[in-house]
Amino acid sequence: MITKKRFFCYLYGICAALCMYINGYDASVFNNLQGLDSFMGYVGLNSKDPKDQNLIGAVTSTYLAASIVAGLFVAPFLSDRMGRRAALFIGCFVVIVASVIQTWSPNLGAFIAGRMVLGLGQGIALPVGPVFMGEICPPDVRGRMISFWQMMYSVGALVVSYITFGTSNDKSLGNWQWKIVTLLQALVPLVCCIGILFCPESPRWLVKKGKIDQARRALARVREDHEVEPELEEIQAALEWEAMNTTNSIKDLWGERSIRRRMILCLIINFGQQITGQSMMNNYSTTVYKKVFTDNSTILLINALNYTFGILFTFTCTLFSDRLGRTTMLIVAAIGQAAMLLIAATLYIASPTDAAGHKSTGIGAGLVASMYLFTFFYKPGWGATVWIYTSEVFPMSVRSIAVSICTNTQNVSNLIMAQAFPPMFTAMGFYAFYVWMGCNIVLAILVWRFYPEPRRVPLEKMDALFGSQEKTDAVMATHKHHDDVYIHDEKA
Repeated sequence: MITKKRFFCYLYGICAALCMYINGYDASVFNNLQGLDSFMGYVGLNSKDPKDQNLIGAVTSTYLAASIVAGLFVAPFLSDRMGRRAALFIGCFVVIVASVIQTWSPNLGAFIAGRMVLGLGQGIALPVGPVFMGEICPPDVRGRMISFWQMMYSVGALVVSYITFGTSNDKSLGNWQWKIVTLLQALVPLVCCIGILFCPESPRWLVKKGKIDQARRALARVREDHEVEPELEEIQAALEWEAMNTTNSIKDLWGERSIRRRMILCLIINFGQQITGQSMMNNYSTTVYKKVFTDNSTILLINALNYTFGILFTFTCTLFSDRLGRTTMLIVAAIGQAAMLLIAATLYIASPTDAAGHKSTGIGAGLVASMYLFTFFYKPGWGATVWIYTSEVFPMSVRSIAVSICTNTQNVSNLIMAQAFPPMFTAMGFYAFYVWMGCNIVLAILVWRFYPEPRRVPLEKMDALFGSQEKTDAVMATHKHHDDVYIHDEKA
């Protein structure tokens, strides 16, 4: 039975995970707005005009570029200097401001400016959220906890889809069809700003800053009484070892072999996350479905149902991540994604087209089903597990900057896809799906061959998994009589 403190630990984690809700909402908002004639007319865009494809890509790319800059240069500074909670608060507050700018933007240029400000807020909050969640939760439920991060992405995408679907059916709203969508984007960041004030600070950050008593109190809010002192001793021992044996700077990312290995592995899976086909599904599924369906309301409903299923599919990670392990989840997901892309592309290419240039209802249903099954594999695998793996493998000395760099590789990859997909899909059509299918196969092979399994390994003992035994030995030697706190039966 879950204890009171474990319940609050989950609650604090979910509060931080609201930042991913914001990301899910925003990543899907422009995709859904493209289905509203009121919005496209207001900003002067036509999704069927090849000349407007670069402008459509620019709306997404501007947000991603700003997110990359903030994630690399602002988030690590705020997180290390001011704490995890402060960084989360500032990021959410900036998103609130950006939502207002977008809603009352007089033209496309102003809307893009609002997207840029929103990217800055997201870039600050996103790298910090999983770090905070990983640092406050115990190792036996770390995967389950951080799976809520990806689940909140699906919730955000779901909410914006149903809001857009609802407003699209009321033509009397005029421009408020889309303004309601962008304005409501400020609601959850406001909730997160308030909620994070009631969460404890990361005990690992507090120890790093020499605030031992505050760290003890923070741990006491999320651990049972007998767990507090052993874990506090492990944190202190690990940080003392890092202080004596590392530079505690960005130089360690590439200068220390074990950390360098982790950087390379995490950069690959974070970049790979977006070339699985996920970027296309997030930003341009409306464009894809318009190849089959003619009614915008039908397309909006298909997107909304996809995000609904996405929430349910993410529960697979919640249930199995700490049982099957991270690498198994990634390999199975990549193989499944490749299979669904193969089916979708072949189904469309090999089927006849009517005189109007559209496919039959049966082909459309098959395409939608294959894309839903793609989501079934993606959400628990390359959606949630990439974040779990990245947030848990780095040492405290470089965790903030390393996670920021690696997770922002998702944005770099997404930025490339945002610019490449519209002209690529125009030129290649569904043959482009075969490219992503190949990417998934390569990713599955890489994970199988090179990635260690970090399931249930305490953060302070993660170094041994990647070839750096000295730090783990130092932690073990500090209090061997407390080791049983972190040893868990694999059959539990």
